[in-house]
Amino acid sequence: MLLIFASAVTNRLRYMADLMLKELLGIDVLYSTSSAEFISYEGPKLCYAAEPLADGPYIEASTLLFETNIDLHDVPSFVIDGVPALFKSADPRSGLPFDPFAASFYMVSRYEEYHAHHKDSFGRYPVTESVAWKGKFLDNPVVNLWAGLLKQMLVRHFPSINFKPPHYRFTPTIDIDHAWCYKGRTVARSLGGLGRSLLHGRLHEIAERIKVVAGMAPDPYDNYAFIHTVHAVHANFPLYFILFADYGLNDNNVTITSKAFHRLLRELDRYAGVGIHPSLSSNKHLLKLENEYYGLSDVLDRKVTVSRQHFLKLSMPETYRSLAQLGITNDYSMGYATHTGFRAGTANPFPFFDLLRNEATKLIIHPVSLMDVTLKDYLRLNKVESLEKINSVIQTIRTVNGEFVSLWHNESLGNSGRWKGWREVYAEMVKLAST
Repeated sequence: MLLIFASAVTNRLRYMADLMLKELLGIDVLYSTSSAEFISYEGPKLCYAAEPLADGPYIEASTLLFETNIDLHDVPSFVIDGVPALFKSADPRSGLPFDPFAASFYMVSRYEEYHAHHKDSFGRYPVTESVAWKGKFLDNPVVNLWAGLLKQMLVRHFPSINFKPPHYRFTPTIDIDHAWCYKGRTVARSLGGLGRSLLHGRLHEIAERIKVVAGMAPDPYDNYAFIHTVHAVHANFPLYFILFADYGLNDNNVTITSKAFHRLLRELDRYAGVGIHPSLSSNKHLLKLENEYYGLSDVLDRKVTVSRQHFLKLSMPETYRSLAQLGITNDYSMGYATHTGFRAGTANPFPFFDLLRNEATKLIIHPVSLMDVTLKDYLRLNKVESLEKINSVIQTIRTVNGEFVSLWHNESLGNSGRWKGWREVYAEMVKLAST
């Protein structure tokens, strides 16, 4: 049992120490504000304060975890022994030359996103505003690395201390923005699609649509058998996130009243996990979010507990508050659409901390480290380069015993059109991540 001394045991400190020490390192933790208790304690201990109390491990504490407001902190990054860091220490007596708890809290709470002044065209926090981008450590799960530095420091003082870190795991996830390319749409939408294809001279689409609707050819987005087979080989349990929304500009799945669509969802729910993919337009409209959530729950005849935002659109803390209010327990939206890497600085799940209420919640956030569209469209990588990037991300996450959450779409696995050949990339990724 590790005893942590601090001048005050705040919600922020307890949250961050529990995450780094209990979850990432597997150490049970006690807290104390009594200097006498700390000095007399004979087990492993750590002083987290402005001044050391006695011999033993000491970390100079910054003020961040003892505040209750959200100030605009100047957080320059620097490097120590090849590891990027934040919240530099000025005390040479500190066991680490920075405050790993404050640095980690800044990252996982998404502190900087509460001060976001610039948004992209979808209203999302841009990666270029982040300290990870500016400090060139987006590809590093720095919170895990900082936990590793804490571990090294504690071992130097207490060689017999035991650690029980988590195990690496792979969670493949699939977004269903369009259950089918041509099927499951109203007559009006089908005619509209034909008109657009004709207007732009895409005659092959007209022929393909007619064949699919007539039952003469498979729908190019109907790749569920392939997804099931590739995961069954490795005994994976994929998660599907369903866009269950009325037709809109950026939300244009098949007709949500389609009986065939409902049958598909119930079938997927029998051998995989199914969650809600809240529409872009629901991000700021709670009633719309509720309609989508309860509509999907009714189709599945059960309570939906997992989610991922369409377009990875997050508004802090409103998005997570709304999801938790509905009964969502696990969310898979924490990633950047434009870049691979670690938006929250960690490769492991963590509870959402609501900065405005200054409290930890029960909603668990699962970081997403890469997406198919990121590789192909934003980073403009070819299939070989994408596999190299995928392998690099997997190995990084394995090194820190994290959770590799991949994000793909059923339409990118059709092995046709602009995604021709990417089915093989996916199969290889599943193999690399599973073995």
